[in-house]
Amino acid sequence: MLYLKAKLIALKRRLHILLFNDYNPYPKAPDNIYLSPSDIIDKHEYFNQKLKYESSKLDLDEWKKATRIKLKELLSLNTKLYCKEVLSKKIQMGNGFSRKRIYIEFFKQRHAPIDIIVKDNIKKFKGIIICMQGTNSGAHLNLEEIKMPADIYKVKNGSGLALQAAEKGFIAVSFERIGFGERRERSLKTRNISPTIDFSFHSLLYGKTSLGETVSEVSELVNWLKKQYSNKYKIWLKGYSAAGTTALAAAAIDSNIDGIAIGGCVGLANETILKRGATGYNDIPSLLNWFDQDVIISLISPRPCIIVAGAKDHIWPYKYAIKALKVPRYVYKKDNSAKNLSLIKADGGHTYYPNLLWPEIMKLID
Repeated sequence: MLYLKAKLIALKRRLHILLFNDYNPYPKAPDNIYLSPSDIIDKHEYFNQKLKYESSKLDLDEWKKATRIKLKELLSLNTKLYCKEVLSKKIQMGNGFSRKRIYIEFFKQRHAPIDIIVKDNIKKFKGIIICMQGTNSGAHLNLEEIKMPADIYKVKNGSGLALQAAEKGFIAVSFERIGFGERRERSLKTRNISPTIDFSFHSLLYGKTSLGETVSEVSELVNWLKKQYSNKYKIWLKGYSAAGTTALAAAAIDSNIDGIAIGGCVGLANETILKRGATGYNDIPSLLNWFDQDVIISLISPRPCIIVAGAKDHIWPYKYAIKALKVPRYVYKKDNSAKNLSLIKADGGHTYYPNLLWPEIMKLID
């Protein structure tokens, strides 16, 4: 009897989720009674950020310096990392591309694969672009490789960032972020569905953040690439969604990064990440006590920052990106570099827009 009752409740629950996207067997809360955990957050604190540019009494350069120091502190950057090549090999590629696979060591028992892609007929490169994927199956999408079912759609929508960059005359570097593809979690006995949650919360136990750890790796990789190519080329970061978030934070704290081209990742927290389930990647302890993403973008000035946002993006829509760029536009203007900050409106949702980003990149490169 108990077994049958449990089955009936389970069936009822599934039907409710299917029809109403929720199942709530509990009584309706009385008026003005707030029981949801997300209601606990004191939204008023959001408007009293200590390093908000509008209320700062520092001049622009002093404010940038103080804010960059605070961002580095909040990200808990890993200062013990280094970058060295431990293994490399050439991998056969068609269509006039050359590929070199390199395994990079950032620390003992901490490695990452990178693929360097160039077009064979290019004699003078336009620069270096580090290509990163968001919360997808892995960096193989940069090369239009299909390994998982959803990859078919990703490739069709323009995931091949490294191939695009090489075709345009750049040295393309495909970088595998922590937790994805070949660096996916395989040691834990039980894992969360989201690839970032476990590493994010485990990092917090050691006073680190997953975004900070990834940004630390990117900075070391940039330094390594500059040395490998004798500082001949400017280095850009390119990526969408969580990879765009990585590029923003990395460029904000590291002036060695010469420019970024990103999409699907711009909006103030109160309108974006605080209105949806968290993955742990964007969640930096105490960040909103000091500033929001508009300040992080401002720290990139006067270097190029190209952003594309979809009008129908369910996470980071264009209408919220406009608000997030209010302060950065002012800062870029004060730095006499307004042309280096651009926001492109796309008609679609949360996806790649290579046909919109590349023309803007080439304007600032050529």
